[in-house]
Amino acid sequence: MAKDKRVEVLFDPADYKRLEEVARREGKPVGAMIREAVAKYVVGPSEVEREAAWADFLEICQQELGGPVGSPEEIKEEILKGYDEDEARLYGEDS
Repeated sequence: MAKDKRVEVLFDPADYKRLEEVARREGKPVGAMIREAVAKYVVGPSEVEREAAWADFLEICQQELGGPVGSPEEIKEEILKGYDEDEARLYGEDS
């Protein structure tokens, strides 16, 4: 994608020095490091990419580990149910 927007960013000298050190270690220009940070923390994956990643995760879990399956909410509910069962087993309480 063409880069046609320019931004001026002011850094504390110590922060910029650390940024330069990381960029040098990774063999990248400082600008590339800043673009990567923006992509990682601001732009992030699209909704389609997140849904695809979740589907891949569930498929791998099912095939390789035998579970979990379901939506994030269903998995959370299953985890919490397990905690309740463990607590009942450990402390003799009814669930």
